[in-house]
Amino acid sequence: MKILIKLIIIVIASMYIFISSCDSDHGIAPKPVLNAFGFGGNIVFYGSWPDSIKRIYLVALKDTGNFVVTNFRYVSLELPIGATAIPYSSLDSAYVTLVPDEHPPSNYHYVVVVQQSTDSLSWRRKDWFVTGIYYENGDTTIPGTLTIPENTFVDNINIYCDFNNPPHQPPGGN
Repeated sequence: MKILIKLIIIVIASMYIFISSCDSDHGIAPKPVLNAFGFGGNIVFYGSWPDSIKRIYLVALKDTGNFVVTNFRYVSLELPIGATAIPYSSLDSAYVTLVPDEHPPSNYHYVVVVQQSTDSLSWRRKDWFVTGIYYENGDTTIPGTLTIPENTFVDNINIYCDFNNPPHQPPGGN
């Protein structure tokens, strides 16, 4: 009898969890993230990966000409080395998490993929080498500005990295 009562309680609890997770519009699909603020896309690599690369990151900076730690607005965790393409989202874990500006929209004037050849993560500018830059509308003459409106996730922010033809390096680096 005790087993039957426990079984009934488990069934009722399971039904409650199942029903409460259902959404009238989406069935048992996960509920959408509300007010998701961020960006995502793909990072595509061309050419052979240099043996000197020990880590690679996606970085968003507030200003173009100021490549210092205090200007970092987003720094991803290490990305996989050796890939030809990496899908990414700023909603994933990061060393520096993207935070919206107090007065939207938020603008990021330098979104780049950087590599390091140091044995551990270094925050010194000289240890960061820019491998790829986000450009708007295919214009590779100036870095694109990533604008994220309030409570918005901007997709298709794709960055192309060509190891045989790296972009111009900002001041203070290698």
